[in-house]
Formats: sequence, structure tokens, C-alpha cells
Amino acid sequence: MNNIYKMVGFLFLLLKPVLFLMLKKFFKKQMKAFIISAIEWLVLQTDNDLDDKILAKVKNGMKLGIV
Repeated sequence: MNNIYKMVGFLFLLLKPVLFLMLKKFFKKQMKAFIISAIEWLVLQTDNDLDDKILAKVKNGMKLGIV
């Protein structure tokens, strides 16, 4: 029984980087959309031009693939 736990732990250590890469690739677009919506909500809470400029820069960066 103890050998099974060791083998599962070893397999998890081998597969963990692959799993994280798959998750990162899969959720990349959803995370970008969530970040943009959160920043837009914060911009609506305040009333200054600096927030609007920051939002525009982040949106442009995400379109270009920088962020």
C-alpha cells in the first residue's frame, strides 16, 4: 500500500508541470477577460482620467499579447 502512494506521488511530480501548462493555456483568455472586467469596474468607481488611461493601456497590451 505504501508503494502505491509513493508511485502516485512520483507520477504527480512528473505530470504537475504539464498539468499547469495545460491549465494556463486553457484559462488564459478567461483570466484576461476577468482582469479587464475587474479593471473596468474599478474605473467606474472613480472619476478621473488616469484610470481611463491605465485601462486603455492594459487593453491595448492584451490585444498585442504583451500582457
